Amino acid sequence: MFEGKGWGDLFLEDSRNQAFNQVILDVINEKMVNLHRRVPYVQPGGKTLQLSITGSFFRENEQIAGIVVILHDVTEIQLLHDREKQVLREKHRLERERAEGLTLLATAVAHQIRNPVMSIGGFAMRILNKMDENSSIAVYLKNILSDAERLEAIVRVVSEYTRIPAAKPVQVSIAAILEKEMAQLQAKAAELSMRVTWSLALSVVEFAVDPALFRRAIYEVLLNAMEFSKGNEVSVTIFLSEGQNGLLMEIVDNGAGISEKDMPYVFDPFFTTKAVGVGMGLCLVKRIVGEHGGDVRIDSEPGKGTKVIMGFPDQAPVPV
Repeated sequence: MFEGKGWGDLFLEDSRNQAFNQVILDVINEKMVNLHRRVPYVQPGGKTLQLSITGSFFRENEQIAGIVVILHDVTEIQLLHDREKQVLREKHRLERERAEGLTLLATAVAHQIRNPVMSIGGFAMRILNKMDENSSIAVYLKNILSDAERLEAIVRVVSEYTRIPAAKPVQVSIAAILEKEMAQLQAKAAELSMRVTWSLALSVVEFAVDPALFRRAIYEVLLNAMEFSKGNEVSVTIFLSEGQNGLLMEIVDNGAGISEKDMPYVFDPFFTTKAVGVGMGLCLVKRIVGEHGGDVRIDSEPGKGTKVIMGFPDQAPVPV
């Protein structure tokens, strides 16, 4: 059926297949070897295929022998990828709506709580300053001040959450950011008489992220690794690699781990198992990664540490 026909007769006449035709023309004109592209191809009946095409200019005894073209029909694979992207876009849309709703609620709560809390704390302090600190009433006032400070901390963290801007990724040195955050936490560990061992395994040096947001997310995850250590010593390893769709980061610690009953709630706002804490850290991390169009998940087992896996795509998903 093809015998006696040239490339032009077989392929090049159909203007609908310009991308496919260009591969063949580039191989011929540039005498290229192992040129690989994925292109659409419209069959005579009108059906469009997705083809993986590899073309090579071929010589034999220093003479031009022709070109070799290897074709693979990857239509089904492309359809699966397209469906995955659609599911991911829908997931990000729902998460964005949830984040917007939470932001509105958080803004309203912070606004309503801030002024009364400041008044309660301020008046309690004024009364306490006029009393004998050993009196029984002074003890009650100190408790009021302590709880007012906790409420102020909640308002402050909630306000920070509501002010998280849209991510503006730029090419940055990921290694430099990690080293800066580790140094900052090393100083905090020294204050707490903790010994932290950091390990880096980086196969990606630079990537496009929002520097300020990325630093905040990294800080929160590393701080969690420190605070949930099993003792005064903790080991944290950061793996950085090229994922299927972008940057893949894994932060692994040898801490106490997370119980099965707590796992479904770790990203919920105000959920915490710390004696002192607001419970917005991982909620902030999820929001920040989501602002980049990525996703975050946690693998953990009590007594065996925790792995936080964050994926940052090469570019944010197309808005829906």
